[in-house]
Amino acid sequence: MTRRSQVWVVDDDASIRWVLERALIDAGLSVRQFGNANEAIGAVDHELPNVVMTDIRMPGRSGLEFLEILGDRFPEIPVIVMTAYTDLDSAVSAYRGGAFEYLPKPFDLDEATALVKRALARRTDWQTALRRSVEERLAVGQANLLGDLGPEFERILLRATLAFTRGRKQEAARWIGWGRNTLTRKLKELEID
Repeated sequence: MTRRSQVWVVDDDASIRWVLERALIDAGLSVRQFGNANEAIGAVDHELPNVVMTDIRMPGRSGLEFLEILGDRFPEIPVIVMTAYTDLDSAVSAYRGGAFEYLPKPFDLDEATALVKRALARRTDWQTALRRSVEERLAVGQANLLGDLGPEFERILLRATLAFTRGRKQEAARWIGWGRNTLTRKLKELEID
């Protein structure tokens, strides 16, 4: 049985949650709904989603606050920010907060589903590459995995982080916990453009 990817839908509007859940389930994805950001934040201690779709304006914590909290703890989880208020400030705030994409309401369900699938593909690319590399080395009996995989892991980490930050090197350095000079040196060492 194939494991289905879990998508969290965080929105105070029950009808939006229901419609998205139906569309995503029809696309073969599993969905968990939350009526507000606090419920979702509470669930993070017990399980993690593969992708999050969150509204910006909700009672209590906003979607942008949720994005910040989730991004600080789990920057690898793509977050799609939805809103009926399509002002430029909201979009800029969402992207600055680390959103994978900004989805204005009302949206086309096929477009929303395709966006979730793109987010899932981006999330799993680096994991798949690293897992494949480890499995290949184990298959030939290599013992010094950490020593050998150090540079390869750094290469995968850097590429994934640069993709996550859309090529913004200073932001990538911050996510990794390196200074800008360290990032520049590593990019040269590992021959990453």
